[in-house]
Amino acid sequence: MTDAANTLVSLFQRQGGRNRFTAREATVIAVGSPVAEFVRVTLSGPDFADFVSTGPADHVRVFFPHPETGELIAPRAAGPGEDGIIRPEGPALSRDFTPLHPRRVGDSLAIDIDILRHDDPGPAALWAARVAVGDTLVVVGPRGSRGATLQAPRVLLVVDGTALPSASRWISDLPATTAVEVIADIEGDLSWVSEYLRAEGGREVPLTAAGDDLAAAVAVAGVDAETFVFAASEASRLIGLRRYLRRDLTLPREQVAISGYWKRGTAGFDHHAPIDPDDPED
Repeated sequence: MTDAANTLVSLFQRQGGRNRFTAREATVIAVGSPVAEFVRVTLSGPDFADFVSTGPADHVRVFFPHPETGELIAPRAAGPGEDGIIRPEGPALSRDFTPLHPRRVGDSLAIDIDILRHDDPGPAALWAARVAVGDTLVVVGPRGSRGATLQAPRVLLVVDGTALPSASRWISDLPATTAVEVIADIEGDLSWVSEYLRAEGGREVPLTAAGDDLAAAVAVAGVDAETFVFAASEASRLIGLRRYLRRDLTLPREQVAISGYWKRGTAGFDHHAPIDPDDPED
């Protein structure tokens, strides 16, 4: 490996590893609202005693009860202390969320999940609209964690409303010396976005609106050899941005992390699926 390649790997290195992959029964122990656009649900229970999440892009899959019947169909743990899950036989309703603020509560741990309110709510937002302390869910993951890029001089975050919790973890986890900028793929007034990121990330960061074209917005912000780019939004919106970063700018894999958090018209979209079907992730 050349000296330049070694420098690149060091600059954008992200520490991490595998976590115990299991299904955890979760009880709601608190409900709040960090800003009006989010419902914050605090989850805990005995199964969370060994919960681990050390990366800003970590995700857990949360299984919700059916909004009409109340039936909760979800995986269960393979066994006490074992790795793996036993999948349910029937159809399940689930969505991915960024786990926030893992912390000790009694003999176990608690996490927060922030659920975005929607005009056309799905199972998560419907559940969040009437959630109460004592309600139960099942949480699976995170399968693994990858930390922030602690050596990168600059980090550019391109996120929509669903990815703001992840952005807040990036801002919080990065050193104070790292220059952080956020491009919000969100329409309308961004004051609530700024309020949320400042409160959750712990500092003020430059914030601009993405507009119609994510690639164009990133081009205006600029990406140099010392900038790490994290992008998470609706999958189709990210195709042009990914092509710009990987083809036009020829950025190496270590310098970019892109994830489709959801896809318009697709229920329960798997964010591991290729963003661009014509050019799958390598």
